[in-house]
Amino acid sequence: MSDRHHPDSSERAELTGQDLAVAALAGRYIERREHDETPCVHDLLAAAAEFGDTAVDALRTVLACYEAMRAHGDRDAPVRRPSGSGRAGGGEEDGFRRA
Repeated sequence: MSDRHHPDSSERAELTGQDLAVAALAGRYIERREHDETPCVHDLLAAAAEFGDTAVDALRTVLACYEAMRAHGDRDAPVRRPSGSGRAGGGEEDGFRRA
């Protein structure tokens, strides 16, 4: 039985260096926002620019989607942080807010 959400490896697109860089930069942004630190967007965009304009556009898109999800998410649900983070939260291991 084939699951369309889990194609076999021959059908998956390979991640590029640019993809990995954008993901890492988005991760830094999210981590900073979740810890109430200044996200330093200009620095992250400058780092993305080293991979070209497409990387900058991709990072801006990802950050905009994150902020939209954060603004329209379930505000009553506690933000669950990874255990050992030193902050109060739900204690979930994956660190994601549950919908």
